[in-house]
Amino acid sequence: MMIERIGVEHGYMRRLLAILNENVTLLKTEQAMNYALIKEVVDYLSSHSERVHHPKEDLMYHYYNEHYGVNEKRLKLAEEHEKLSDKTHAFLETVEMVLNDVVVPKEVFITQLESFITAQLDHLDMEERYILPKLEATFTPKDWQYLESQWFSNDVDPVFGEAIENRYRQLTQLIQSQTIEA
Repeated sequence: MMIERIGVEHGYMRRLLAILNENVTLLKTEQAMNYALIKEVVDYLSSHSERVHHPKEDLMYHYYNEHYGVNEKRLKLAEEHEKLSDKTHAFLETVEMVLNDVVVPKEVFITQLESFITAQLDHLDMEERYILPKLEATFTPKDWQYLESQWFSNDVDPVFGEAIENRYRQLTQLIQSQTIEA
């Protein structure tokens, strides 16, 4: 069901944000870190969210507002998705600058990375506390059936799915090694 897929995707996002958080620690303690891996994480969060995750959520929120009444938090969610996308693209540009040997002061990079992580986590927390529980409690099986029938996108995940995209090989290998260690 769509709501379960959203929950699974949120879990994947939290896992990737934890990887970014580990890199904040590496930066702060002057240890070597992999900027290409950071790029893969941020690129995945950007492309998968914009192509699959946020449109799926927006479909649910729009349906709720049309059939069950407008709520201020849900009304602003599409706007928040846009702001999050802008922030993600801006941070991705910074990461690409570093990878292209443009000097970005470490403190600036750490601040941007921490801000990016916080924005992502705050967004996930807000959805999980206020939005998704309300949808789950309100929607009937017919509502879910209708929404499923309206979802035409392929939910293939390029990192956590069966067909891994080459641009995420390094990230996928890290995730698989972490899973084996756990």
